[in-house]
Amino acid sequence: MGYKVVLLDFDDTLVDFHDAEVKAYHHLMNQYQVPESMRDYESFKKINQAHWEAFQRDELTKAEVLSHRFIETFRQYGMTIDGHEADETFRDGLATAKIKWHEGVEKALDYLKSKYSLAIATNGVTHTQKRRIAQTDLMSYVDHLFISDEMGAQKPSRQFFDIVFNTIPHLNANDFIIIGDSLTSDIQGGINGGIDTIWFNHKNVENNTPITPTYTINTMHEIEHIL
Repeated sequence: MGYKVVLLDFDDTLVDFHDAEVKAYHHLMNQYQVPESMRDYESFKKINQAHWEAFQRDELTKAEVLSHRFIETFRQYGMTIDGHEADETFRDGLATAKIKWHEGVEKALDYLKSKYSLAIATNGVTHTQKRRIAQTDLMSYVDHLFISDEMGAQKPSRQFFDIVFNTIPHLNANDFIIIGDSLTSDIQGGINGGIDTIWFNHKNVENNTPITPTYTINTMHEIEHIL
C-alpha cells in the first residue's frame, strides 16, 4: 500500500456533526424566539439537504443555499426573516457547540500520526470550521488543513484534490488515501482524485450507489487493520 498521507474528513467522520447541528438549530430558534411546540428539526434537515443537493446540481449558488434554507424554514413558522442573518446566527451556534468525537477517534489519531502525515479535508465555511476545530487539539495531529471555502473547490471535485496535491508536492496519487463517511463527497471525491478510499460507514447503511470504496469500516478501531 505504501501510503504517506491520510486525508481525514471532519464532520461525521471525526466528530458527530448531527449533534452539533441540532444544538445550532435550537440556538437559532432561541434567538428568534420560536416556541418549542413549533420547532421541527427534521423538517429543517430535509430542507437543508434539498438545498445542498440543488447546489451540487449547480441550480443554486452557495450563498443562495446558506440564505434560502432558513427563509424556507422560517416560512413554515409563518415568519419572514433575513436569510443571511439567520445563517450567521446558525453558524455561531455551530461554531460554539461542544465538539463530540466519534468513538475511537482519538486513539485512531494517535495511531495514524505515528505512521503517516495527516491532513483534514473538509467542505465548509472557513470561519466556522476553524472555530470548531480550535475547540480541539486536532491541529497537533495534522500537517495541513484543507477547507473548501478558502480553496474555491469542494469535494468531490477533482479540483479540490488537485489543490491538495499541489500543496503537498513530490508525491503521487497512490501515496494518498482518504477516510470519510460520505459516499458522494469523500469516496467519490477520492475516486475523482485517483486515490484510495476508506468509507467510514458508522451508520451501517446499505451502499445502493455505484460508488465503490477501496475499503469499508464501521468503527474507527478497524483502521489499524487497514493502515
